[in-house]
Amino acid sequence: MNGPKKEIPLCEVCQQPANQICGGCKLVYYCSKAHQKLGWREGHKFKCCAFKVQYSETFGRHMVATRDIKQGEMILKEKPAVMGPRMSGPAHCLSCGKKLEPMKIKEIYDFYKCTSCNWPMCGPECEKADIHKAECKIMTDRKYKCTIKYEQPDKTEAAYCVIAPLRALLMKDSNPQQYENIMALESHLEDRINTPLYVILKANLVTFIIQVLGLPFDEDSILKVASIYDTNAFDVRCLDGSKRLRAIYVTASMMNHNCKPNTRHIYLGDNYNLAVIATVPISKGEMITLTYTQTLLGTLDRSKLLKINKCFECVCERCRDPTEFGTYIGSIYCSICNGPFGNGIEKRPMLISSNPLDETATWKCEKCDHFILSRQMFWGNNALSQELMKIRKDGPEKFEEFIEKYSQTLHPNNHLVLQAKLALLQIYGNYKGYTLSELPDHLLKRKLDLCHELLELADQLEPGWSRFRGTILLDLQAAMVVQTKRDYEAEKITKEGVQDELMESMVLLQEAANILRVEPEMRPTLEAKIEELTRFLQTPE
Repeated sequence: MNGPKKEIPLCEVCQQPANQICGGCKLVYYCSKAHQKLGWREGHKFKCCAFKVQYSETFGRHMVATRDIKQGEMILKEKPAVMGPRMSGPAHCLSCGKKLEPMKIKEIYDFYKCTSCNWPMCGPECEKADIHKAECKIMTDRKYKCTIKYEQPDKTEAAYCVIAPLRALLMKDSNPQQYENIMALESHLEDRINTPLYVILKANLVTFIIQVLGLPFDEDSILKVASIYDTNAFDVRCLDGSKRLRAIYVTASMMNHNCKPNTRHIYLGDNYNLAVIATVPISKGEMITLTYTQTLLGTLDRSKLLKINKCFECVCERCRDPTEFGTYIGSIYCSICNGPFGNGIEKRPMLISSNPLDETATWKCEKCDHFILSRQMFWGNNALSQELMKIRKDGPEKFEEFIEKYSQTLHPNNHLVLQAKLALLQIYGNYKGYTLSELPDHLLKRKLDLCHELLELADQLEPGWSRFRGTILLDLQAAMVVQTKRDYEAEKITKEGVQDELMESMVLLQEAANILRVEPEMRPTLEAKIEELTRFLQTPE
């Protein structure tokens, strides 16, 4: 008996039988290379992608894979629809986002100012940049002059709250299609409108747009733009921390949040193009997700941030699990079971949330009846977080003391302990007096142990080719090379043993390179490390 007749694919251009599939989206066919090139020029280049945006009652608009996506594959590369400074912060350039340092002008320290509107800028080149032209013209036409001046280092300036919304509003005339795309994004204005921040924005931002600049927008439209920014904007920053901006990427905004995401994103070039990269293989039909929060935070803190900043409650698998995949990243030890009469031989029982999706739920011991209220967890987290923030990052001692001080209270994976461990990982091997060659054997071992601990955690919370994993692998392989040298010099291993351990380091380095090579700033470092390790492999003496 014959089965159903197989449908013959047709050429996207001429609708004749075709056998050449698009290598990008795997969705359309062509009868020849000539028609593939023609189809690309006629618009397929704007549609060719490995995903589609769809809607459901449960998830709203979200992004799903239209084909199997490989680990490390770039899923999306997108220009910012609109970009601007953060709501407030120290003085920084309106064009490039660089944090500004004062210069001496007529015996007074101040910033370079735009010669037309008086906003602080880097210099004449940034003053003339396209991104600043429209806002500068409207402010100059209305004879508005910015009053920001240098008074003290890192003084927070609230005046920046007007720039990003203004840029979006001005696009109504300069780029109406993109303006409509932005205005179609979720705003959650109804959830924000009565918050203290939006009460201030009503007074300042709305007044600035309507009365100072005389622009024809009503209060609702102005506040909606501000809320769209707060809901959808990506925090754009360069690796060295000298530049920080907010940008809206319309397509990337369609990706849903997950506390265990399957992608990561990076920013490319001076135009801050957003590139979304698969950290794990993603199957056809699977949702493509990113994270809006820090992975190394407990559910209690992540939920609070998402509710305040993004106006939704996450119900992902990690948030539903009171142990967070067995990591206990938000947990503390039970003070009863682990007190003076507790059994120190068994696994030490933890306090975990009785309902992780309810921030008011009590935290109960896994073993006994002891419990504490959620507000006690909040208070404890805040108090220890403040204590940790006060530690100066100029040496390891205080961070080690913090970990030891709370070792009977906080699980080794508790997010506060992890912050201290990450600080130690940066100090050991990188800071003056603590470079790898200077570290005594016990501190070198400490660095190696920290790397292994954090890699194990990364596998559980942020699996695959995350930047977190890539940077730890770089630290680990560098420390392993130094350890190998010392073991050889102490005659603990043979030349053959050296080769084996260096090959293991090379495997780790190659994986780090696979993860990080998409980031232009990392390429020179990776190439230098691979070259150096290759030389060691050839001449281990």
